[in-house]
Amino acid sequence: MDLRAVKAASRTQLSACACAAARNAHGLLHDAEVLAWSGATARAYSLSVLAVEESGKAACLVALAALPRSLRAQAPVGRLLEWHQLKQVGGLLIAVMTWDAPDVAARLAAMPATRATQIVCSLNVPAEEADRLKRRGLYVDMDQAGRIREPSEITEAEVTSQLARARRAAHSAGWLLRPHAQARVAHPPPEKVELARALVSALTQAGHARTPEAAVDVLLNAVSKLRDSMAVKDAQGSPVPGELRHRRHPAGGPGRGEAPGSMTARCRGAVHERAHVRKGR
Repeated sequence: MDLRAVKAASRTQLSACACAAARNAHGLLHDAEVLAWSGATARAYSLSVLAVEESGKAACLVALAALPRSLRAQAPVGRLLEWHQLKQVGGLLIAVMTWDAPDVAARLAAMPATRATQIVCSLNVPAEEADRLKRRGLYVDMDQAGRIREPSEITEAEVTSQLARARRAAHSAGWLLRPHAQARVAHPPPEKVELARALVSALTQAGHARTPEAAVDVLLNAVSKLRDSMAVKDAQGSPVPGELRHRRHPAGGPGRGEAPGSMTARCRGAVHERAHVRKGR
């Protein structure tokens, strides 16, 4: 993808590109299902991972479209569109939280902070598995112990689970193909703009790691920044949707004023908070 062209593109062009990515996600999913039906389990797994990534790319393009042109020109577009693990995590997020109204950004901003952290943290394990098995589905490899790993080692259970994730991601991305979707992309709500700004900021602060864990950490930071920004707007009396006015920021989640930490530490804190809540019931 030509990054200069992306930065110079209009909102309409980015929206059209996002729609094309959503259609391609459906095509990749279809091909993966055909391969799985014919018994080509390993190749089906790899293509289904690509379907999730392409769904994540559609989400990234929508985020770029939400940005003011001046900010988009300064955005780390390469990291956003060429980081495969980040697109995988983005695709998994919209598989869990579909694009149906209210928007993903609105729900992330409105829900309790610990719940937002739990949702994002839950993406790490499937993202790591997809990153590891996507390559194994295509290539012979040798692991650290000297064992030869072949595509045929991917199990039916693994491909069934991955296909289910790909179906949810592609279905969610398919929202872009509905008649009313383009109007929403052309006129993004405030929380979607803030999430796009937060994602750019988190990417700018990210290190050089390109692992699934690093991608989840970027998303955790972006959600934290989104919630901080919307909380400030609430305090200042800026007009925001009604469902955002009752946000809660309990300890353990990405709430206002928290310094970003490692993904592992923040996810562990969210798990402990959830256990504490359950124990108190």
